Amino acid sequence: MVKREVLTSPPAETLPVSESKVCSFSVHAHWLSEGDLRLDASFHADEAVRARHLLEESGFQLKNLGNPDVSQEIYNLYRFKRIYTSNPDIGYPYLSASETFMFRLQSNRWIARDKAPSPAERYFAKAGWILVSCSGTLGRCVLVTKRMEPYFLTHDLIRIIPSLPAGFIYAFLSTWLGQALMLKEEYGGTISHLEPSHLEKIPVPLLPDDKQQAIHKKITKAYYLRDEANELLDRADELLHAELGLQRFDDSQVSYFGGVTKPKSFLLKASELDGRFDASFHFPIAKTAIEQLRTGKYLLKQLGDTDLTEHILIPPRFRRIYVSPEHGIPFLQGSHLPMMKPYDLKYLSRRAHPNLSPWIINKGWLLITCSGTIGRIALAPTAMDGWAASQHILRIIANLLNTHPGYLAAFLSTPYGQHQLTSKIYGGVVDELTENDAAEVWVPNAPLEVQQRIGTLVEQAFEKKEEANQIEKEVIDGLEKLITAGKFP
Repeated sequence: MVKREVLTSPPAETLPVSESKVCSFSVHAHWLSEGDLRLDASFHADEAVRARHLLEESGFQLKNLGNPDVSQEIYNLYRFKRIYTSNPDIGYPYLSASETFMFRLQSNRWIARDKAPSPAERYFAKAGWILVSCSGTLGRCVLVTKRMEPYFLTHDLIRIIPSLPAGFIYAFLSTWLGQALMLKEEYGGTISHLEPSHLEKIPVPLLPDDKQQAIHKKITKAYYLRDEANELLDRADELLHAELGLQRFDDSQVSYFGGVTKPKSFLLKASELDGRFDASFHFPIAKTAIEQLRTGKYLLKQLGDTDLTEHILIPPRFRRIYVSPEHGIPFLQGSHLPMMKPYDLKYLSRRAHPNLSPWIINKGWLLITCSGTIGRIALAPTAMDGWAASQHILRIIANLLNTHPGYLAAFLSTPYGQHQLTSKIYGGVVDELTENDAAEVWVPNAPLEVQQRIGTLVEQAFEKKEEANQIEKEVIDGLEKLITAGKFP
């Protein structure tokens, strides 16, 4: 959402209740008759009004995003019936809107080529395009790189083919001004939407060419670093399988009752129930993963073994009081772990939370989502040292004398680790994972020098990811200052 702290309002902690709960503002009467004849207050929200005034008073020439001098084309695509195939050779790898904002672009779904909408080429994006989420969560932007080009993308993304430097347009749309002008256009009841026509009307300040190029180069550098980080993780994954003497996990080796895979059924001895009656706990895919692990070079140890880890912990729930960034501590939530950057990052009040130590994370800790979507992995980099994190994130502190945390992250990200973690899930409406269940995951106990070769690549990857986020943040903050106060570093 729009960062309110950049406006002239006092900090959230000093606002009286009546002021913090109720917002009022005025608009010119003629604005009501412009555009889509909107009477909903959110369309004329104070952030959008202020953004519009600041752009008009910035001194820069303004051109709408839909102007050919700014973009060649802005479009989205029609909803279509998705016909999937389990055979990658006859399908296109598919990404939903939320998956395009992931740090690791991965797809386990393939759109059948012979059932794909025509022309299928329109659903693919080219490097240098900008994608904007336009259904549900609105206004998130991503700059397309070569890594995304092979994916068939959902219709729930607006494609922008820029005429101006792509990094500059991306940076402007990511500022609070661009976000305010986009989000004011949202419509819909249960699910919010944006249309290409809404984006076409957004005024873009035409900075001098050298400024546009400087911003573009920094944004593209940030995305280059993210791609480099992904390549490091790819190398770590390859090295892990080679060093451990493991084949890629083969789920065709899973033994089902009668050899029938549809529907999948299996036999279980009463002595193997282990107090659990949920079928997912006993699903044979995790057992098969452990059996295949035993064919590797090294003996297995459970994650909770003191040779591998010092602590595995989940902090308790607590009431959260959020404030503006200058008054708080960054608060990492489970949904942030797989993202390329922590969208909608919130900050916990230092004054309202004088003792946050149970929720503080440190560099080198392994973080795993343990509520909702289970098993998403991240390694805390230097930039996150001292951040707070939700109770929906399980912490693993490696025994550094014998274990490299990056090695654990690389292993647990493989199907060998993921199938074990997800087999431990319990809960009805919301899936959960406990510390004790995570401690039972089997890990190859490779020598420390082997772990270091693998784990160092993972460490470097997460450091590059955060370096990219910092570069992008500095550029966007600088662009906001240039537009609103004429100051750009």
